[in-house]
Amino acid sequence: MQTDMSAFDIAARWRALSRARVGVARFMSLPEAVAAHVREKDTLYFGGSMARPNAAMFEVIRQFWNMDPEFTLVAPAVANQHAPMIAGGLVKHVITSIHAMTYPTPAPHPLYVEAAKSGRVTFENWSLLTLSHRLMAAALGLPFMPTRSLVGSDMGKRLAAINATSPVKNPFEEGDAQVVAPLSPDVTFIHGLAADDDGNILICPPLYDGVWAAFCAGRAVIATVDHIVSGEFLRRYPEHVRVPAYAVSAVCHVPLGGHPNSLPSAPIPELSGYTDDYEMLTDLRRAGRTLDTLLEWTKGWILDCRDHNDYLEKLGNRRIQALQGRTSNDGWQVERVSERARSYGSVATEAEKHVVLAARVLRDRLTGSEPSALLAGLGISSLAAWMAAIQLGQSGKHLPLMVESGMFGYVPSPGDPFLFNYRNMAGSSMLSDTQLTLGLLTGGAQNRAFGVLGAAEVDARGNLNSSELPGMLLTGSGGANDIGSGAREILVTIAHSSKRLVQSASFITTPGRAVLTVVTPWAVFERPHSAADFVLTRVQARNGLDIEALVSEALHECTWAVKPCSAPILEPEPTDEELDLARHLDPDRLFLN
Repeated sequence: MQTDMSAFDIAARWRALSRARVGVARFMSLPEAVAAHVREKDTLYFGGSMARPNAAMFEVIRQFWNMDPEFTLVAPAVANQHAPMIAGGLVKHVITSIHAMTYPTPAPHPLYVEAAKSGRVTFENWSLLTLSHRLMAAALGLPFMPTRSLVGSDMGKRLAAINATSPVKNPFEEGDAQVVAPLSPDVTFIHGLAADDDGNILICPPLYDGVWAAFCAGRAVIATVDHIVSGEFLRRYPEHVRVPAYAVSAVCHVPLGGHPNSLPSAPIPELSGYTDDYEMLTDLRRAGRTLDTLLEWTKGWILDCRDHNDYLEKLGNRRIQALQGRTSNDGWQVERVSERARSYGSVATEAEKHVVLAARVLRDRLTGSEPSALLAGLGISSLAAWMAAIQLGQSGKHLPLMVESGMFGYVPSPGDPFLFNYRNMAGSSMLSDTQLTLGLLTGGAQNRAFGVLGAAEVDARGNLNSSELPGMLLTGSGGANDIGSGAREILVTIAHSSKRLVQSASFITTPGRAVLTVVTPWAVFERPHSAADFVLTRVQARNGLDIEALVSEALHECTWAVKPCSAPILEPEPTDEELDLARHLDPDRLFLN
């Protein structure tokens, strides 16, 4: 006998369905999760977004200290905060795109340099995009992933020697295609803004390397989150749920689990995020100068803390609240930015001359062209790009700024020159990941992006080296190789020295295909296309020297067989207006010192 159901009964059925549990929630403490899933000789991946799983990494350090687990450490960037793992002898092999101190300025990490030189740790350097490609291939169950990057670089040759990348015959067109092998970590660690009762993980963009590693882990995915919310809450933001519960082996409630890095939360106003802890990242940089000081830091902040709760107690509520408070987009207005910026005299530093000259050249290169975006690396490169974009904007030309981590159309925040700062993220018109910014918007079929890069060396053919010098590990590629392989044109900012302007790069990280302009604090070198030779086209006024003397000085420190053009331009000293803008972008002279 059929029974009619009232509207009330039907609604109750659907409410029950929405409350049904996916399965048994895998909630546990972070120490329990690490003890249950991490084994010696594992390949451990720490990444998944700009929210870094640092608390999880610190817990691995606690549990495996004074052991010799021979981990393979994989991360998009092995930076200041990863050094304790290597200092403690936990790591045998590193797979990454960056192995360096990254805050406040990119620089070789003394510990990584020593570990590589001694052979205690081997470093396998990829570009940021190709590392993501490898995880993507593994997650999709594919035997390889094609890429535009790596071709023509020494980095690609070295990776081919270990059978991690290879050219293959294109089955559809003439020629070869470059492919990379899949990469499956044993354990993947991710950090999210929130999880619901089932263990679905909400992660706010930018997604940087992306969540591919969460779908290709061989044994376990451990997710730490700052907040636990209801399923009903999570359904209000389904576009930010990145990892479903079925893929997660353990969910750990770990407030401030991304510290000392940031936790983006702008799209979810009900949940608090936080900015990078610049004080701690600076302390880590100082500590990293020697093994003893780094071990002392590790003891105080990791080993002497029984768990993450002890770590938070040591941080203190005032410091935590300050990090949460700095997420406001217009917070710079109460941070005395103008007072700090205008505390210096009218004499420009060498770095300020460099930034201003590069910005002028950028404006000239970009005027009359229609690039789709302006993409810059850390330091002098990003400050010059920001200045040029702001100045062009004042004249009515809009040029979107883009960052490899997934930021597009952001407005640089005054007072904070760090490229990945929270306010730049929150002020973006579009947030995505590396696959979109580097793979599509920089290297896609219709790309028109303009790149601004720094390097340790640039040679007479425009090839860039940021990987290594003889006997010395440098910083790595990051997105540089991907930008060089895909962008329409590249301008390089580099110090003026015979050790930097070399005839042949010691190691080719980024082929010079698109490098048409090189700007130093002294001079500008340009060429019309990659097959042509560089010509000195401008010199920077200084010390009252005439243009002939300036040209002679500039050529003396360049090992290229380069000549000046018929009428080099004498660029005047930075104006007060230019200096004021540069100093508002970097009022504490992190890059402008």
